[in-house]
Amino acid sequence: MKTLLQLILLLIIFSNNTIAQTTSIKGNVFDAVTKDGLGAVITIDKTDKTQQSRSADDKGNFEISGLSAGEYELHFLYAGYTIIAKHIILKDGETAKLYIGLNQDTKELKEVVIKGQTDREQESGSRDRESNAANIINVISSIAMQRSPDITASNVLQRMSGVTLQHSSGGDEAYAIIRGMEPRYNNTLLNGIKIASPDNKNRFVQLDIIPSDILSSIEISKSLLPDMEGDAIGGTVNMVVKDAPTVTSFKVTTSIGYSQLFLDEKYIDFSKSDIQKLSPVQRNAPGYESQASDFSKSNLDFKPRQAPPTGTLGFSFTKRFMHDKIGVVLADNVQNQYYGNISSRYSVTPGGSHNDSLEATTVSNYKGYTQQLNNGLVAHVDYVFNEKNKINVDNFFIYSYLAQSRLSNDTTLIGTGRVGPGTGQIFLNNASATQHQYVENLKVSGKHLLTSDLTLDWAGVVSEAGRRLPDLANVETDFRILPDFTPTATFFDQVTHSWQKNTDKSYTGLVNLDYHKKWNGNDLQLKAGGLYRSQKRDNNEDDYTLQPIADPITGIKPVWTNIYNAKDTAYNSTGTGLFNPNNYHAEETVFAEYLMARLKTARWELGGGARVENTITNWNILTISATQLSSGNQTYQDFLPSAFLKYKFSDKQFLHFSYFRSISRPNYYDLVPTGPHSIEQITKGNPFVQHSVADNYDLRYELFPKGEQNIFLGVFYKRINNPIETQLGIGSGLPVQTLINAGTAQNYGAEVAFTKYWGDFGVTGNYTYTHSRVTAPTLSYQGVSIFETRPLQGQTDHIANISLLYKNVKKGIFAQISYQYLGKTLASASVYYQSDYYQKPMNTLAFSMEKDLRKHFTVFGKFNNLLNTPSQLYVQNRILAQQDIYMATYSIGIRYSL
Repeated sequence: MKTLLQLILLLIIFSNNTIAQTTSIKGNVFDAVTKDGLGAVITIDKTDKTQQSRSADDKGNFEISGLSAGEYELHFLYAGYTIIAKHIILKDGETAKLYIGLNQDTKELKEVVIKGQTDREQESGSRDRESNAANIINVISSIAMQRSPDITASNVLQRMSGVTLQHSSGGDEAYAIIRGMEPRYNNTLLNGIKIASPDNKNRFVQLDIIPSDILSSIEISKSLLPDMEGDAIGGTVNMVVKDAPTVTSFKVTTSIGYSQLFLDEKYIDFSKSDIQKLSPVQRNAPGYESQASDFSKSNLDFKPRQAPPTGTLGFSFTKRFMHDKIGVVLADNVQNQYYGNISSRYSVTPGGSHNDSLEATTVSNYKGYTQQLNNGLVAHVDYVFNEKNKINVDNFFIYSYLAQSRLSNDTTLIGTGRVGPGTGQIFLNNASATQHQYVENLKVSGKHLLTSDLTLDWAGVVSEAGRRLPDLANVETDFRILPDFTPTATFFDQVTHSWQKNTDKSYTGLVNLDYHKKWNGNDLQLKAGGLYRSQKRDNNEDDYTLQPIADPITGIKPVWTNIYNAKDTAYNSTGTGLFNPNNYHAEETVFAEYLMARLKTARWELGGGARVENTITNWNILTISATQLSSGNQTYQDFLPSAFLKYKFSDKQFLHFSYFRSISRPNYYDLVPTGPHSIEQITKGNPFVQHSVADNYDLRYELFPKGEQNIFLGVFYKRINNPIETQLGIGSGLPVQTLINAGTAQNYGAEVAFTKYWGDFGVTGNYTYTHSRVTAPTLSYQGVSIFETRPLQGQTDHIANISLLYKNVKKGIFAQISYQYLGKTLASASVYYQSDYYQKPMNTLAFSMEKDLRKHFTVFGKFNNLLNTPSQLYVQNRILAQQDIYMATYSIGIRYSL
């Protein structure tokens, strides 16, 4: 025992001596202006010539332990910033604390394009890219997205200058509208290259399925250069995914939230276990005739339950290996959201009881309940052969699952036994849908320095997207409220089932040759290249109608009790797969060539060039009518010149002018004589609709005072030939959208954007005024043709965003309260004169904050739609046509960064 005690005593003494001799250094590296943390590399040189290095995390925190006492020379390095050296003397048992603010190296920034994840994920890096760009762009960084109240790319976008969102009625789809130009006039890019779309109607990708946490930045290009694809009149949304930096990083984020709607409402759900992936005809031999027993019933059995919470979970990992030759990025983010909406729809038609006015003839009240699961995965590997050759492999995969129930009742306001308010026919429609979407993009690219002045870069991209809707089911019943306000029994009308499948495949190859020469303070760039793309789209739909078995004697429809007791028979037992005109195939080939020049002097920067785009589109459909077109094609070539001019008042102040010509191709479904159906409306294409061509002009004053601060003042003008517009009418009891070319349109406006800090407090915001005019044919209520001048669809006259910011780096606190005002928006154009659908102005409020808890942990909260603002549509500001209520959402989470 005595020996054991002596041994323990010796260990304690030894331990104390060891601790006494251990020293460490901890602290934070940050941008001296913005106070944002920087993931700098810290090298430690001792007087005995030994050296080691460490990296700060993405907040700028670092800790170096296990050092012996002595003198050290520390160097703090971060791309685009001046290197700082710090000499310190460490004593036994001492922990030195250092807070190092780095200043941007403005001399370097004049010539260096920001590269790497650590640069573009900071807001100061976004300002650098905006100031160095030859075209007019707005950039939002990963750090700004992380701090915003938003979790999807679509909601992040709506806070950028001149951008609004087009939502579906259930809120489960979102597309960008740029400068009042609806989504068809914009394109969606991934790292600068167009990606396939899972949508069965459009070319673009719905942005609400993309988690913002897998992106390092989003760029909105409002003017185009010759080396950019030319089919973007409004602009491009370029999602830049995470890239491999020079430092290792690891981050995990998780959150939990809830919708205020479900504090008062139950979540209405249905069983998914019996849903068949294929229709009866698709899963049986050709010629099979379906029976009522072939269709599942449990997906039309709706049951209330308490809504689960919304949750998110994601991680990202970046590292370089083999002396920085190999870079690896792996990032994944999963979002499981539960939300709902309470809505009203009014069918507004001409005539009714009077033939000279509009009247609401029916009203539909429905509630929607949605689960949306999004999973975004990013994988990147690059290999640096030497300083002249590098290749990259990037894979981007998005999977989105949606389950939605919609319970509605339609009340007739005119006729069918109605003798006053609260009486008349009532139709009940309860629908269920599950949807699977995916987008996968594989890109292999390389960059090669052929000579000191000549660079070759290339890329090959395979992009595929698809959407599956297995068994979109709907059950219809009805009853009548008699004049004495007593209801009749509820009768069974019919059940419909629909299987829909869409696939979009794209193969792209491109090559660019870039000559760059500097002399006497001047900088000349000459660039040439080309692109080839082959794209195929297939849309398949198979529909079935089950009709009730009427009483054999009276012929009366059976009384409805529940879906399991419903007696029905297949009306079209072989489905519609063999003759459904919504089954279409489209192919498109695009090949383009361009030449571009750019010259920079001490005060001036000017450039331009031309791009030639050739388009060949072919389509065919199934048809049962001998007079209806079953196939068609379009071939056209466009010459797209562009030019820009920048005058430099100083290193931080510019006047930027841009001109470019661009096009907008019709969506594939635009050309198909009969397009897709939905629960809410029918869309009919027009095989004779032409592509749009626009001349675009921009003038912007740009000031970059310091760090992330900026001031933009700009004006723009667009003249669009053959704009593609939709008109809304009524057919078969549902709204019908038809497509036309509306002559020539004009779109012009002004933009202001700014960010300013005063110590820990700041403000950022933007305002956009947009005005457009297009003249299109309409009908009077008596059927006489009249031309009407109106705005372009999707155009909002006033957009204002303002956010109040608080940022305290030492305490690790960031808070943001964001207000948005959207003015009157033309949502849909009507076939009838002065009967268009306008969205009422909206005010929304959101709040977000985060707080560093310990070295690696941050807690955060995101709170949206705090004003519970409804979305309302009016027909020409007179008759309420639609109202959607979504309520506020709340979430809290924690982030770990290493």
